[in-house]
Amino acid sequence: MVGLISVVLVVGAVFVVWRLMRYPGGWQYAFSDVHRADRQDLDRARSAVRAVRGTARQEVSRAETRATRAERAYERRIGDAERELARLRRPGRGAFVTRLGEVTLYQHALLFKGKEIPLAGLAVRFELARNSKKSYIYLTHPDGRVEFPGYADEEFPEEHVRRFSVRIENAVAAENTFRDGRADGIRQAESALEEARLDTAEKDDAREALEQVRARHSESPELAKALAALETARDRWQALTGRRPR
Repeated sequence: MVGLISVVLVVGAVFVVWRLMRYPGGWQYAFSDVHRADRQDLDRARSAVRAVRGTARQEVSRAETRATRAERAYERRIGDAERELARLRRPGRGAFVTRLGEVTLYQHALLFKGKEIPLAGLAVRFELARNSKKSYIYLTHPDGRVEFPGYADEEFPEEHVRRFSVRIENAVAAENTFRDGRADGIRQAESALEEARLDTAEKDDAREALEQVRARHSESPELAKALAALETARDRWQALTGRRPR
């Protein structure tokens, strides 16, 4: 109970101080019904300024949001075009596809015993060993070198290895097609990147609109009128109380 009373007293004291600062000149001017109309006159002038400034803040905020979104969209388009061009110029391994035993298949290459083997031009052949329960995938490089990862049947059933071999063959076919069209793809990606960089109309329009909104409100006749009315209300209050309110 004592704590609650203390809180009430503190809140009341803060309110009194705030009221006296808002309506300076003494207790009677801040609280008396006799001067209610004078306080309302001052409040109306203050409210008018707040309303004009609030409208300005909202309009500027909307214009800023539009400009920010347009700028981000512009940067996003450029980023997408740059990534596509980089992917074509330096495809690397590409995305992970699948794995079986010591062989890991990626979009543009496969890994065998830690060695990266490009898929382009790779010849793939599945073979089942006659004298042992083991199957092999023969990988022949364009220069004739051969890799042959083996798979024991008890751990890797023949059907699984056959399917994996087909996955590699399909990936090789896709890679060969990709390589055949890569030069044209690079030219198209370079052109797309240049177009993305030059396409500044949306962000330029949004930035220009923002500057116009800011300029309009910085020289706002509505704000100038409201501020003049507030100064007049402050003059009246000062003439009444001898103290000038903020």
